[in-house]
Amino acid sequence: MQDPFAWSFPFGRLFGVTIRIHVLFPFVAVVLILRAACDKDLPPGVALDATLIIVVLFLSVLLHEFGHCFGARAVNGDAHEVLLWPLGGLAAVDVPHTPRANFITTVCGPAVNVVLAVGALFLLWATANVKPHFGLPSPGRDGAGLVTLPLWGGGEEKFSSLGVTVLLHQLWRINYFLFLLNVLLPAFPLDGGRMVQSIAWKYVGYRRATLLAIYLGFIVMFVVAIFAAGANEVMAVFLALFIYVSCKQQWIILETGGEDGLFGYDFSQGYTSLERDEMPTAPPRRRKSWFQRWLERRREARAKRDEEQRAADETRLDELLAKVQREGMTALTDEERRFMKRVSDRYRNRL
Repeated sequence: MQDPFAWSFPFGRLFGVTIRIHVLFPFVAVVLILRAACDKDLPPGVALDATLIIVVLFLSVLLHEFGHCFGARAVNGDAHEVLLWPLGGLAAVDVPHTPRANFITTVCGPAVNVVLAVGALFLLWATANVKPHFGLPSPGRDGAGLVTLPLWGGGEEKFSSLGVTVLLHQLWRINYFLFLLNVLLPAFPLDGGRMVQSIAWKYVGYRRATLLAIYLGFIVMFVVAIFAAGANEVMAVFLALFIYVSCKQQWIILETGGEDGLFGYDFSQGYTSLERDEMPTAPPRRRKSWFQRWLERRREARAKRDEEQRAADETRLDELLAKVQREGMTALTDEERRFMKRVSDRYRNRL
């Protein structure tokens, strides 16, 4: 089976999870920024705004995928890698083959977006009395680099496009739409399709639940394709293609055990291991948390220091015993007497 994280390079490691970036991600990011910079109908400085939006989107998607990783560890699974690519992210985790484990792993991703969106809304209200903007497109800057945002209680106010208020508003909007995209589209392998699959799995079994998610995915694919054609959105076209390839490949795996890939990916390998067979397997050994690993390192270091101290005490005790044999007890200083008493009491307690 092909590696689902092919055509990517490592970007770092956090909480025991390797972060990887697909080679197309920086290419698409640069294209979007240049597109904004070269559009003469847009005010100057929009390219910088697009760069900041991509950075916020990158961090939001990364935290979304880490939500899946921590959700997997919460159900005695484990997380290995996170991939960021132009259409979002993929988290490679290993979880027990049960509806509950897969549902919890899936729902933890959108839950992160909810926390980020609500946190940004609270800060917007507390710091600038800004009311969230739900519609499309997002508020744009004017020629002076200011963005008009609505206020609670009516009215509007202009804010710098590079200010904290506008960045918080972008954080809110991006996580709001990430939540809607992942949850309200019941298409495999998006979170909405995974959750439908996990819920149906409990009542109709794994096979029928997977087929339901696949059929819903094909329907959503047509809806997204029609939207892409009407709105002239290139990224929506790729999203429809991604859903089609993922559903088709999962269907092939479910029916024949075969493989079919695009761009070197096996998209059926998502973050929930739902493509496994029905035979229950023993849950993998749960990975220790960073706090448990820190405590273990402290215990090992303490044991090493104790062993070194014990060896040093024994060496000095032998030297003092030799001195007593040569010169007698009167030759010992007060500190040496206290040392011999302390060491002898320690050995007596052990015995």
